[in-house]
Amino acid sequence: MGARPFLGQRARVTVARGLTELDCIVPAWEALARAALEPNPFYEHWMLRPAIAAFGAGKVEVALVWAGDELIGLFPFSRVPRYKGLPAGALVSWQHSHTLLCTPLVHAAFARACLEALFEQVDASFVEFRYVPAGGGFHRLLPAESIVNHAYSRGLLRKHGATISGNFRRRAAKNERSLKGFAYRFLAPGDDVGAWIDDFLRIEAAGWKGRNGSAMACSAANRRYFTEIVTAAFRRGQLLGCGIDAEGRAIARRFSFTAGAAAYAFKTAFDEAYAKASPGALLELANVRQVDADPAVQWMDSFTEGNALAVERLWPDRRAMQTLAVGVGAWGRLAAAALPWLRWIKRRIG
Repeated sequence: MGARPFLGQRARVTVARGLTELDCIVPAWEALARAALEPNPFYEHWMLRPAIAAFGAGKVEVALVWAGDELIGLFPFSRVPRYKGLPAGALVSWQHSHTLLCTPLVHAAFARACLEALFEQVDASFVEFRYVPAGGGFHRLLPAESIVNHAYSRGLLRKHGATISGNFRRRAAKNERSLKGFAYRFLAPGDDVGAWIDDFLRIEAAGWKGRNGSAMACSAANRRYFTEIVTAAFRRGQLLGCGIDAEGRAIARRFSFTAGAAAYAFKTAFDEAYAKASPGALLELANVRQVDADPAVQWMDSFTEGNALAVERLWPDRRAMQTLAVGVGAWGRLAAAALPWLRWIKRRIG
């Protein structure tokens, strides 16, 4: 990997179990995020800390790998006492309902040594890495015998790569004309991000997510988390926002986060009263234009698990995702070797 030497020091692993401990390492955390083999904004401090406060109190162990005083790895885990029915404990990538990317932050110059230290010093028989991009730098570091527990693909939009047919453009233009006072909006530095957040929360709560209780405004924890991370991303220059106004008010809003050359679609909401004008499709068109116009963004991850119709129509590429388990120590490796047989048996008797 071309890593610079540790000056004779062995990488060490510590564990942070509370926000106070994490607050103490923010400068080192920031440096690690900038040097990461694969960026992941959802595991940066401004996003992970609010997530733990809102959804993970007492549930999260953050394994920290150090080379001297330099933080070279950050792995948010939850612990399970039995893995896949085996008498073997596991550390599993911690996630919550608003994240589908769990690539740990690993220093590009120390990536292999970081993982070796983690596997040597962790107190579990399995380590499961969820929602990791297949074929990415981190994925390629994992042992060849890693077990794939879940795999799927999701939309990937490359700059200037959207497939926008002539028919789609004509229908979009017709729908734009049908809306009085129609205008696309793009969040810019100096704009009132708080007003954008309020518009999004209002629109989402008025729709089907509000009716089933899953809108961000439906719980204090979700609302606080959403407001905090969107505000932080805006201040850091890591937020993309686009929207649609009609009849003098916001009728659609969309937020995405950026890290390095990548962007990650996050939340979309549109006013269902305007459904005949297909505001979701128009908002996707605005998103494509925003990605194409941003010199820093080269591609966008749809950040979905199921199929998204608007995305599937315009985004021709796919991104493969996997959840993989690694057996650690003699017992963990033996148990890992047995898992495929256990699955085969379950299928035979199921």
